[in-house]
Amino acid sequence: MKNWKIYSIIVTVLLVLVVVGFLVYFFLFKETISEKEAKKIAFEYANVLESDITILSINKDYDDREYSIKFFDDIYEYEIDVNYNNGRVSNFEKDILANGNFNNNTDTVSMTEDEARNIALARVDKSLNEVTFTRVKIDRENGITVYDVYFYDNEKEYELSIDVETKEIITYKEDYLTNNNQTTSNKYIGVERAKEIVLEHANLTNTDVLFSKVELDVDYRIATYEIEFYYNYFEYDYEINALTGEILKYERER
Repeated sequence: MKNWKIYSIIVTVLLVLVVVGFLVYFFLFKETISEKEAKKIAFEYANVLESDITILSINKDYDDREYSIKFFDDIYEYEIDVNYNNGRVSNFEKDILANGNFNNNTDTVSMTEDEARNIALARVDKSLNEVTFTRVKIDRENGITVYDVYFYDNEKEYELSIDVETKEIITYKEDYLTNNNQTTSNKYIGVERAKEIVLEHANLTNTDVLFSKVELDVDYRIATYEIEFYYNYFEYDYEINALTGEILKYERER
């Protein structure tokens, strides 16, 4: 009789462990979001239409229990991670396309990089030793193959697009460097507004979080606020366009 009671207790404990294990699997590991649903979540999060983008890859990460989705449109390349248990976006990155090999175009370009540099230098009446080039790349703009040429001197930064066929300058832009002119920096949204944007996105308040980094990063492509903070054992990492307040990057991890 005593042995029977012991066996009953052991069986009961085993059944409880099985049930608990099943519940843990169901709530933590069972996939509730399909690949199709994950793509829809990613497109809505990035505010793009599926018809306007090209998918690069969709990979399933079993360690982090998420879909890693990469795609691009005419201007940006995106990388978004979607948890396949709850559909939450855990990582978001949005970068300006930097390469010129669109649609596997291997046609011979009728302009060299040196020619593009020389045209750009002539436009601003500068010599090669007076400037520093930061980008000379083939790109596609409105169906036209162009050279994007970015460079700066002691006072200004310049951005030009040059038609490779006609060798005409399609677009031209110049700005004073931030350190030499406060006009540009006055257009930035400011640190406090940047913090408000990330907190609104994370659905948190200033009293909830501990900021570990709030920094303005200015290079020769785009000015951004890099913001990091902690909440409830999670680390949040944001990159915000300093002029528009657009979220360019978002990560949330333990």
